[in-house]
Amino acid sequence: MKTFLRVFATLLPLLLLPVSCQDLFRQEKNGSLLISLRGLPATGTRAGTELPDTGDYLLTVSGSSGNILYSGPFSQSPDILTVPAGSYTVSAVSCPFEAPAFDMPQWGDTQVVSVASGSSIAVTLDCSQLNSGLRLELDPSFRQAFPEGSLSLKSADGELPCGYDETRTAYFRPGPVSLLLEDSGFTQSLFTRTLEARQILTMRISANVETKSGSISLQVDTSRTWLSDRIVIGGQGAAAIDEAYEVSAARNHADEKGVWVCGYIVGTATGSGKIAFSAPFTKNTNLVLGTRASTRDKEYCLCVELPKGDIRDALNLVDNPALLGRKIYIKGDLVSAYYGIPGLKAPSEYQIR
Repeated sequence: MKTFLRVFATLLPLLLLPVSCQDLFRQEKNGSLLISLRGLPATGTRAGTELPDTGDYLLTVSGSSGNILYSGPFSQSPDILTVPAGSYTVSAVSCPFEAPAFDMPQWGDTQVVSVASGSSIAVTLDCSQLNSGLRLELDPSFRQAFPEGSLSLKSADGELPCGYDETRTAYFRPGPVSLLLEDSGFTQSLFTRTLEARQILTMRISANVETKSGSISLQVDTSRTWLSDRIVIGGQGAAAIDEAYEVSAARNHADEKGVWVCGYIVGTATGSGKIAFSAPFTKNTNLVLGTRASTRDKEYCLCVELPKGDIRDALNLVDNPALLGRKIYIKGDLVSAYYGIPGLKAPSEYQIR
């Protein structure tokens, strides 16, 4: 019996060794992705254009074999995505876009990254406009020459009917786009233009009504051709709301005063470095903002002071629990620590999105 126990004691570490090595090997094969969006369209857009919110972007992370690791709103994605070592395609778009459509600009970016065992890769998607647009302006002479005609815009992805009174911008994937005229049972192509990503082209169309043939002249309104642009949030200061720092950037700008910050309301601070992420909430003196609505790690949070008054009454989670998960823009003074994490104090203005 003693001999058996001695042999067993000798073999036990050897029996456990493969399991331990396997666990260690499994851990070493994992890496992580930290994904952020930093591009927003700003200059170059028409007045009244509603800009897409980064939280609503559709984020997709897929492996080299096509397996999907995450697909959903950026605001609901994890702050850190643990993945096996390998190659990954990370993409985000403001909306799906498969066929020509009116008033449907698409913004986004795609990057391919390699994750090594034990590494942490930061991926920043620099979003810009992916599709292109075309807008028609019909001269009265064209209507007079072809009163019964009908127009459509055609690309490789489909055809889009375009009425004479249409004023909206039609969007297409980059490539050739043709304007077709159907009149008296015949269809003819009036022009074909190759559009590039981010290009918005206005075409003014008139007809020579002095001849029976009704010849058509086209004028490219170059004064109204514009290229969409972008800004990097926080890249040039954040004194204006459309330059607001996201939480991740705001954490690195302590001591700046009178700046805008945007983030998602994820909870309240209950003590130094302690955060309550779910109801019921007991502190009405602060808010905690996260980089996403799903954030649950204080390393991706910012604590906002709610001084007594209208701002506290409107924003505190004790009295307004429905605000949990909402995106907010708030202006104040950034500090290196408030409740043990970077913060914002003395808020003066806010907007809830």
